[in-house]
Amino acid sequence: MFYCRGPRLQFKTMKYYVVRISIGRFDSDKIDAVKRALDAAEDKLAPGIRAMKGNRGFFAGIDGENYSMVNVSFWDSVIGAKQMEQFQPMLELAKEFIGIGVRFERPILNFEPLWTIEQKEPI
Repeated sequence: MFYCRGPRLQFKTMKYYVVRISIGRFDSDKIDAVKRALDAAEDKLAPGIRAMKGNRGFFAGIDGENYSMVNVSFWDSVIGAKQMEQFQPMLELAKEFIGIGVRFERPILNFEPLWTIEQKEPI
C-alpha cells in the first residue's frame, strides 16, 4: 500500500507534467532497515527537492508485502524531472540504500500522462 502525507496534489491548472518513478526491491529481512532509511531520507532530500525548478510533488513509500520501495515525483517537464539525476543528496542516499541491499530498477522512468482521474472527495 502507498500512503502519502501532506496536501493533495492539484493538477487541474497544469497543462503538461511528467511522473518520475524510481523502484527499489529488497529481501524480506531488510524491511526494517529500509523503512528506517526511507524515513530518514525525507530530512536529507526535502529542502533540495522543494527548491528544484518545475517540481510539483514528491512521494516516498514502501510495499511491505512485496519488499519494494518507490519514489514518485511530479514535474513540469522531462528536463525538470532529470534534475534528479544530478541531485547529489539523492545520489549519496542511493549508495546507502544499495549498501542495505536495495536493488534499484534502471532506467528510472519519466512518464508523460495521457489521462488522469481526480477524486473530488476521499473514497
